Amino acid sequence: MLSRLVFYGRTNVKIGESAGMIKSILAAASDYSPASGLTGGLVFNEKYMMEVIEGAREQVSKRLRLLFEDPRIEDLTVLAINTIDKRVFEGWAVGYAGRTIDAERLYLKYSPTVDINPTSMSAAAVLDFVREFCALDTLYVQRTGLAEQRMPTISPQQPTAPRPAPPRQDPPVETIKVVNTKTAV
Repeated sequence: MLSRLVFYGRTNVKIGESAGMIKSILAAASDYSPASGLTGGLVFNEKYMMEVIEGAREQVSKRLRLLFEDPRIEDLTVLAINTIDKRVFEGWAVGYAGRTIDAERLYLKYSPTVDINPTSMSAAAVLDFVREFCALDTLYVQRTGLAEQRMPTISPQQPTAPRPAPPRQDPPVETIKVVNTKTAV
């Protein structure tokens, strides 16, 4: 049985440490691949991270337990965990939510301001935002699996445009606040 987990958290990054955080998140994302049975997307910046994970219920639950132990994430909030009939992600994508015109258009589409702020977004909005952001043709998004293989090659003369996200059909889900109970070392 397939499941989908949608959540966000605050990133635990100090000023000047963002380059190291980006490298560690990209390295950790290599664990996600079609061969692992997990697909989805992660979008993050120095303040927040939003993630959607799809796969077998047991694998998604195991990944959630590991995320609670991740020192880079604080105040992890589960927005939705659903049984699904099919995946919306073909592989795995990680995107750094920096300041680009395409990214800022998405921020305004899903948030009240031009900043990424999942605390003001529903589970459906986070799912759609992560899908659309991960579909952007930009250096700030890295893909693995089928999603990587299907990315078009864009020459420097061609303008970059987002790939359309597939339609979503999820029932509304209420937000569950999960308090991180890890202790500082």
